[in-house]
Amino acid sequence: MEVITVQRDFQGSTAVETRHLRPGESITFGRGTADTPVDLRLDDPAVSRKAGQLRAVKDYWEISNLSRRYAYVVENLEGGGFVRLSPGTVDAPIPFETARVRVPGRQDQLTFLVLAPLKRRLATEHDPGGATSTPQPYPLDPAAKYFLVLAALCEPQLRDPARDRVPSVPEVRQRLAALGLSRSAINYHVDFLAGTKFRLQPPGQGAGVDWKPRSIVKHALRFGLITPAHLVLLPPA
Repeated sequence: MEVITVQRDFQGSTAVETRHLRPGESITFGRGTADTPVDLRLDDPAVSRKAGQLRAVKDYWEISNLSRRYAYVVENLEGGGFVRLSPGTVDAPIPFETARVRVPGRQDQLTFLVLAPLKRRLATEHDPGGATSTPQPYPLDPAAKYFLVLAALCEPQLRDPARDRVPSVPEVRQRLAALGLSRSAINYHVDFLAGTKFRLQPPGQGAGVDWKPRSIVKHALRFGLITPAHLVLLPPA
C-alpha cells in the first residue's frame, strides 16, 4: 500500500491537519486535552477525549471506535455504501480508497477524509512518452480552468454521495467568482468537457437543457476522473 492521507474535511477553505501514514503507522482522533493529546483534533464537547484510532495496514486500513456510547460511520465516496462502527469496535478493516469518517457531535457531525490508494496496480505497458505508449482516454489537466468548472459541478456529490444534485451554470459562476469567469465562459467550458474531453452524446428526445452538466458529472464520477482530493483546487467558498 502507498502512503495514505488523513485530513480534516474541506470546509470551504484549504484543508488543515493533514497526516500521512505508511503501513504500520497510526493516528488517534478525538476532542483531546492536555492530559490526553490526539493527532487529529475534533473540537466538540460531545466527542470523547480519545474517540478513536486509525491505522494503515498493507492492503487496507483499520479504524477503532473507542467511544462507549456513539456509533461512527465510514462512507465510501467512490461507489457508495458505508460501514457502521458500533461503540467499542476495534481494528475494523476498511477497504475504501476514498472515505469520509463521521463522528457525532453536539452541534453537528464532525468529519475527516481518508485517501488511501489501496489497490495493487500493474506497471505501465511502456515507458511514458515511448512510441508505443497508450494514450489516455480522458486526458485532463487539473491546472486548467475547465477542470475547476468540472470540480464545481461535481462538488455537491463529492461532498455527499447521497445527493443527486448538479449546480446550474449561474451557481457554478458564483462558486468560481474569484476567477472572474463570465456565464458564456462557463458554458464554453461545459461544452468543451461534454464534447471534446468526454465525447458525450445527447441522451435522446426529452433531454432537458441541463443534460450536459448532468452527463458530465455522472461520467466523471463513474470513471473516477475526479475525487474529493481535487476539492482543494476550488477557491474558498
